[in-house]
Amino acid sequence: MRRSKLKSDDSCTAGTGAVIIFIAMILVSSIIVATLIGVTEKITQRTDRTAEDARMKIVNTVIITGAWVYDSYDDMLFMMEFGPAGEAVERLDVIYVLTCTDQDGTFNFRSAALGDSRGGSSIAVWEVGTPGPGEAGHTMVNNFQPGGIYMFTLDGGTQDDPTSDECGPVYLDREGISANLYLHIPNGMSTHQILTLSNGREIGSQII
Repeated sequence: MRRSKLKSDDSCTAGTGAVIIFIAMILVSSIIVATLIGVTEKITQRTDRTAEDARMKIVNTVIITGAWVYDSYDDMLFMMEFGPAGEAVERLDVIYVLTCTDQDGTFNFRSAALGDSRGGSSIAVWEVGTPGPGEAGHTMVNNFQPGGIYMFTLDGGTQDDPTSDECGPVYLDREGISANLYLHIPNGMSTHQILTLSNGREIGSQII
């Protein structure tokens, strides 16, 4: 019987080739895994954005589109617009928060249902296109409809002293500061607006 003689592989060619193939397979696997992770992350982000867009379309939203000095003391006039979707909102369910911090670091705060003066100046709320305060036929709006545009007045002062002028136009001008207005609506999102005098305390000057 003839025996075959095994040849030695002193240069380790076969082993080196196997290692190269093994490393190549690991690199390919890593690339595939990284690609899958990236695709999964993009799909997740897109799903989150779609869900947020859908939620935004069904919840109540409101934005402040304009603000002006309304009198020579502490009253301001605002225009707000409700989002086209959602549901009707009762006026007394909309809560406003007016804040400012003076030069001495004193924090001033006032909050109530929209249209509630709490002892300060009379506050009016009406729909754009209908008679305003002092005009014949003026009535207070009691509920806000999706897509509606409304005007409302707001009085400066604090919770403890609603007849004072804190955070109103004269106060902002005297202190050289800005104020913050927040509107909170039920079953929806809150909105925040910084109030800054554009032309001093002159009546009709913009404050945003």
